Amino acid sequence: MRLLVILVWFALHRRTPPDGPGKPPDGNGDGDGKPSQQHGSINAGENVSNAQDAIGTARDRGKPAEIPGSTSESRPRGGQQPSDPAEPPPGVTFDDPKRPNLGSDGKYYIRDGVDHDVPIDDPTDLSRTITDIDRPESGVLWEEKSAVNATDVDKWVNKQVIKKTEAYIEARQHIAGRENAPVGIDFTSPNPDPAFKAAVEKAIADLRVKYPDVTILVKWAE
Repeated sequence: MRLLVILVWFALHRRTPPDGPGKPPDGNGDGDGKPSQQHGSINAGENVSNAQDAIGTARDRGKPAEIPGSTSESRPRGGQQPSDPAEPPPGVTFDDPKRPNLGSDGKYYIRDGVDHDVPIDDPTDLSRTITDIDRPESGVLWEEKSAVNATDVDKWVNKQVIKKTEAYIEARQHIAGRENAPVGIDFTSPNPDPAFKAAVEKAIADLRVKYPDVTILVKWAE
């Protein structure tokens, strides 16, 4: 009887194994139902990694596609400066040794500050010289004069101012990039005779009326 009591007591006080049925194993034997720290950290890392991959995939899918031709190399360049009119386009050659400024395209090429006293012959009739361009400067075609007076002022002005300016105006059409260039007369010697200067100024004024679309200049040395 005493043995039976002992057996019953032992059965009532027997502990359930920590990993027994109805309780998830935890690897630590603490029986609190929590996943082990090691097991939890591994799953957390995997979950974070998976979430980052998912976010990255969604971001990549939502990223706008690169537009063909949108790179700086393929964009048209803005503010490109025009080429120097004195520089001939590709393919233009200079084949006439007597006229080194005459291109094969029938245009003369003259450079500011470089070319002086350039004869401009009519490209359609090279036996006819229209005029000589004394000095191209800052886009202006200048005729230089050193006179400060003349024996016959009217005759001189008619030939050296009126006719010369009109020859420059005609020659412009044959000079590359200078087809609408201003023309002018530069008096390089100071102290012109007042009557001479007045006659020149009147001739220039009359030319401006005759050729309203042409900029005609006169410059006097000081």
